[in-house]
Order: sequence, then structure tokens, then C-alpha cells
Amino acid sequence: MSTSEEVSGERLSKTALRDFGPPIPHDERDYGMPSYGVTLSPHEAPIPVLLRHALALIGIRHNGPVEKVAWWVAFTYKGFPCELGHEKFGLRLRIGGDFTEEQADGLLTEMQKKLVSAVRTVEALLAETASETLNAGNVTVVNQHRHLRRAYDYFRERASSPDVVEDVHESGTSEDGGSWSSFLPGKNVMALNASHDLVAAISAYVSSLEHDLVLALPFLDFDPSADDLTKIIGDRWGEKWRRVVGHTDPEAVRLRQRLAEVVERWRNPYSHGGFEKGHGATVYLHTPGLGALPVGLSGVRDSPLFSFHSVSETDIEGVFALFDEIDAFLAETIPHAMEWIDSELDVRFDGDFTAQVVDCLDSEGALEKLVDAYAYRQAMVANMDY
Repeated sequence: MSTSEEVSGERLSKTALRDFGPPIPHDERDYGMPSYGVTLSPHEAPIPVLLRHALALIGIRHNGPVEKVAWWVAFTYKGFPCELGHEKFGLRLRIGGDFTEEQADGLLTEMQKKLVSAVRTVEALLAETASETLNAGNVTVVNQHRHLRRAYDYFRERASSPDVVEDVHESGTSEDGGSWSSFLPGKNVMALNASHDLVAAISAYVSSLEHDLVLALPFLDFDPSADDLTKIIGDRWGEKWRRVVGHTDPEAVRLRQRLAEVVERWRNPYSHGGFEKGHGATVYLHTPGLGALPVGLSGVRDSPLFSFHSVSETDIEGVFALFDEIDAFLAETIPHAMEWIDSELDVRFDGDFTAQVVDCLDSEGALEKLVDAYAYRQAMVANMDY
């Protein structure tokens, strides 16, 4: 019975890659022929290795790495010697032969289109086992901590120190000869701007927190063979908090409750079209004898829970003081995880990596050596210094 890879390779050899063949043996190739090349853009080939794998499926293997080249594949296209190489400055496709520039450009364009087209088959093949691979922990999660924190820091600064807005006092004469005037206090506009930036800062902080809680797992008790990583990633922030921080420490419980109140008060209304509890109600309840009263709604999807509240000033300092408390608590509670997250290194979830973490902590008591080793490796790969 044929495997999925064999079936995909057979399909490619009869369709997109039917004109591609094994390389000409070294001692039979004429290296005196002119060579022509083109660089494929990241838009055309965002994941270069998928093109390499397409060729591997039809039996053409790759070589490398060498200095400044991650890998290269030698093959033939319509009988002409060719190479596809992932080099430091781009993905290069080359063809050799006695061509005019126009002929070479035409052949290179043909190859480029067919290789890119073959990637769809590769993606479909990989998708068959993607879920199983992910849930087995055989994944690396990109560390976006610094990127997400930049957004939070940006909106926090704006909310804490809004741009100064001057008072606007206007007056004039109407068409009927009367006069009019209006006055808009600048401090009111500044307060409104600050409230908008506060909501953005809260959203950015919670997003960063959720991300960090997932990245922390391999440094705690994550078990690739038992834990469902897809479910953990999809859980709400509160469930992630319980998974990583726990729910027995009174301080952890207090901080989680306070954060839940902030999220309910400020972020959630803007996640549901401005309804539910928020800064100023958007629903007014027509009440006999009392008029239209502002209310906040919670649990709209099931049965509404009505809460009457007045509009209050934004407690910006209190919200950010809470976030600083949470940051300090996590740094103290899960120091090794936060050390790695702050390094900006990506995080692996496989058993080998978690074993390396345990070994390093047992022998060194800290992750500094492992962080340095991975940072060195990452820099080497990024610069292709093989």
C-alpha cells in the first residue's frame, strides 16, 4: 500500500513537476556553459523549504548546509542543469545552457511557476498530520513577547500622558441674525482619548499575557504526550492562568480576580460591539416613572443580567498598577519561564527540549547556559554561518 508521500510524489511527477528530473552527474556536466538565475521573492515562496520538499517527493534530494547557504538542490529541467538554493540573501533559482537572455528568462519563469504550484500539494500533505504533530508537542512557538509588549507600552504611555488638547471656544452669527457660541473643554477631549487608549492597552496586555502563559508551559509541567496543546492555546486567558499559575495561591487568586474585573469593565464591551458593561452604558431601559435609565448588560448571549451603574472617570493608574503587580508576580512565581521569554528566543514544546530545560536547571540552577546556547545557534542559522 502506497504512503501519502508516495502518492503525492507520483501526482507531482505527472503534473506540476513532470519536466523536472535528477541532476546531471558531476563528471558529465559541462560547467563552461553560461548560467542564469533569478531570486524568488518572499511573497512567491514564503517558506522556501516547501519547494525543496516538493522536489524531494519526486526523488530529488538536497545538499547542505555550507557557508551562507542553508541548502541547495541540483536537478534538471527539460534536460538542462538547474539549482535551487536557499542562500543568505534569498532563494535563488539557476539554469545553465547556451541560451539567449530571453530564452533563459522564459525557462526560469516556467520553473518558478511550477515549483510554486507544487507547494499546494506539499501543504495538503503536511496538513494531514499537522494536528497530530502539534498535539504531540513537536512544534516551536514563535516568541512574540517583545512585539506584543511594544503595543502595550505604546498605548499605556498614551493613556497615562495624553496629548494636550486646547480648549475650543467658537462663536458666530446665524442666518436669522442671532448669535451663537460653543465651548469644548480640552481636558474632556483628553480624558476621552485616554479612555480609548486605556482599552487598547488592556487588550494588548491581556494578549501579551495569554501569549506568555503558553510560552511558559515547557518550563513547568507540560507533557507533550498527554497535554492537548491546541486546546490550551484556544482556552480563554483565565483557563491559561489556572493552568500555569494555579488556583490555590491566595495572591494568584486575588490577581486573577482583579484582572477579570478590569477585563469585564473595559475590554469585553468593545469585543461585542460596544455592548455589555462599559464606560457609559449604550442601552437605556425605559422605566415607568423613572424615565430612560442607563444599564450595562452581561451574559447577553444566554440570559441578560442587568446592572445599573453610573459613569465614572477612568482609573488609569489603578489598572496599570495592577498590571505591574501581575508582571512582578509572574517574574517571582515562574522565573525560569520568564527568563527565557524575555530572551526573545522561540520556544519548543517537544520532549527533548523540556528534558534539556530540566537538565540545565538541575545542573546549573538557572537557564543562562541554555539560553546562550540557543541564542548562538539562532544567530548562526540567521546568518547562515555554517
